[in-house]
Amino acid sequence: MNQVKTCVIISGGDVAEKIFIPEKALIICADCGYRHALAQNIQPDIIVGDFDSYQGELPENSKIICLPTEKDVSDTWYAVQYAHEQGYSKFEIYGTFGGERIDHTIANLQLLHAMVEKNLEFVLYYKNQVLLAIKNNAYQISNQEYQQFSVFALSEICYDVSISGAKYLLHHVKLTNSFPWGLSNECIATDFPIVSVKEGILLLVLTRK
Repeated sequence: MNQVKTCVIISGGDVAEKIFIPEKALIICADCGYRHALAQNIQPDIIVGDFDSYQGELPENSKIICLPTEKDVSDTWYAVQYAHEQGYSKFEIYGTFGGERIDHTIANLQLLHAMVEKNLEFVLYYKNQVLLAIKNNAYQISNQEYQQFSVFALSEICYDVSISGAKYLLHHVKLTNSFPWGLSNECIATDFPIVSVKEGILLLVLTRK
């Protein structure tokens, strides 16, 4: 069995939380995401970017990949593509939301969709929230770690969506990406919520206690 290789990507959006680096993980900073690495004394293996948002000194012992200013994908998107080509299939990403430009936040939401379509495993961290997605599958939420969660249709339509073990239940419904039916649910102390989708991609936004 092939071992799953983990890549941590640090982007230039808001990072208020501690960045956790799993053992043997590849660390990539996307452009000014390097500032967050510096702030938390993290040594990146690779820094990629067109460096339009970071003009400071770069470390001599990190690989630097300079990208053109005019390109089809963001620095973060390129980092994911590069790591995937190197055999990495699990991604833990920080700094994808907030920052000075909302268009990058929207681009990163589209990146989520692309990652799921490629069957890549990912977790996005934003302050006290964790984002992940499931495709044609089910996911059990820890009520010891999380207090609230929301569920959104990341694909156009999600069929046969169910939520059990939570304050608000769903039973075999259809969710669309044009109405936030799954917004603001709550974990309960007596059960572990289970979210499932028979066909489609669901985005889960989990809020820590």
